[in-house]
Amino acid sequence: MKRSQLARKTPLSAHKPMQKARRKPQKAAQKDTRFRSQDYLAFVRTLPCCVCGGKANAAHHLKGIWNASGAGLKAPDSLAMPVCDGPGDTCHRRIHSEAHLRWQQAIFLIETINAGLDKYPSGPIHDALVEAQTFVVNKTKEAE
Repeated sequence: MKRSQLARKTPLSAHKPMQKARRKPQKAAQKDTRFRSQDYLAFVRTLPCCVCGGKANAAHHLKGIWNASGAGLKAPDSLAMPVCDGPGDTCHRRIHSEAHLRWQQAIFLIETINAGLDKYPSGPIHDALVEAQTFVVNKTKEAE
């Protein structure tokens, strides 16, 4: 017995190309506007270590308080303090591991910023240090 071909009720239509998903253009990454100065960091390294008073060889950026850093961000250079660094249990490592030193960073910063203001009486470094000093003072008042 022969079978007849099934009759279509609707005609075949040509395949339409799929619409491409419309994507919103990505915004350009924001330029990092944090204060950066190799000159100021070199000056910070000449100051005595803020923890032990010895010869500092590193500029430690504020970390762990006031949301000044985190998630791939480094605090501005105006929020740096002198510490001794190297192998072993150094002051730089102790600031990260000891809670009392972490919370003394505000005192260390004020001392470092004041020394920087004496060294740089005018200019962009001075302006950044004044802004940093205001930031630290306001944050310490909020914490009290």
